[in-house]
Amino acid sequence: MATQLAPEHVVGRDRLIERAWHALEKHSVLFTAERRIGKTTVMKKMQAETPDGVTVRYLDLEKVGSPIRFVEVLLAEVRSLLPKSERAKKLFGELMGHLGGVEIGGVVKLPANNGAKWWQPALERVLACVCEHAPTTTLVLFFDELPYMLQKIAGCTEEGGDRAALAVLDVLRSARQEHPNLRMVFSGSIGLHHVVHALRDGKCASEPTSDMMTIEIGPLEASDAQDLARRLLSEARVECDSVDTVAAELADLTDRVPFYIERVAMCLALEPSPITPETVQRQVQSHLTNDLNHWEMEHFRQRIPTYYPGTIPVGDRATLAKADIVSCILDELSICESPRSIAEVCVAIKSSHPVENRALVIDLLRNLVLDHYLVCNDHKHYSFRFPLIRKWWQLAQGLAA
Repeated sequence: MATQLAPEHVVGRDRLIERAWHALEKHSVLFTAERRIGKTTVMKKMQAETPDGVTVRYLDLEKVGSPIRFVEVLLAEVRSLLPKSERAKKLFGELMGHLGGVEIGGVVKLPANNGAKWWQPALERVLACVCEHAPTTTLVLFFDELPYMLQKIAGCTEEGGDRAALAVLDVLRSARQEHPNLRMVFSGSIGLHHVVHALRDGKCASEPTSDMMTIEIGPLEASDAQDLARRLLSEARVECDSVDTVAAELADLTDRVPFYIERVAMCLALEPSPITPETVQRQVQSHLTNDLNHWEMEHFRQRIPTYYPGTIPVGDRATLAKADIVSCILDELSICESPRSIAEVCVAIKSSHPVENRALVIDLLRNLVLDHYLVCNDHKHYSFRFPLIRKWWQLAQGLAA
């Protein structure tokens, strides 16, 4: 997780946050975004600037790997919401007694040997208790890195594997429906749609997030990105030939993503003065070609076999990895100057791979949009969503002229 800014220093997210709070008046929310966009930053700012009548609790689930640990983290986080009265203390004591748990130095520990599914009623009871006694009208639980936690639970056979991970989602959905004052926000660096698809594996029709409103967190608006660039250049004491021109170039070449703007601004502080737009261009190009992977761009290539596992039959007894087809699609679109239709993508794939399954290509294109690699226009034509990632892909795959 990237270093988090103080909420008062976050730039350009007020309108998005206003929209999210409006959605949370009636719905729970699923935040989607490409990595490094700033999902956690948005949640932290929302937690720090909560409207009247709303209480927020933020849970970082990156290190949680079992349903029992999830209940422990949740219980420890929401305990402070109970009124500080003798009745509330007794209530908490009764809850801990029912769960067989103990509290040591503020850390809640639950027994790990009460059976594979005992955590489900425990999770239901904790959520019911806090919703009943929450001191404000609405309780919002932010679950950061939820997909990552679900992946770890799914991989733990002694905890129930896939069924346990899906059960966690089902219990959370049931709680949202049962308690009118409860809202949830799901977020994570792994696409939840991939996790749910892998968990179901065609064996069940669970739709654990169909009641949630999806909100995409995108790059900053151009004016906000330029304001952020100017501020970072000033803080780093970077002398510019024209600060407005340099800030505009910096914002544009980094796709208006705060993480990349900050990283380039830090490097510009080490460049000879005065800084010009050409200096910014050299710095961005250097980051895109540097094999030290300072921007962690390699993630966009490395995650493809995980996101798109499996093979398809081609020819006599031959198979082709879906990940290879995805790479072929991205190769083709990275060198195209204009969006491509489904038919054009199919033709491009056939030129290098014996793929006749048009439905598969359509499904892969749809998922590449959900994974923020691609964007689809009103004519159902596809292109890279982010020019910066497109440029990196060209260079990393050896496709750049």
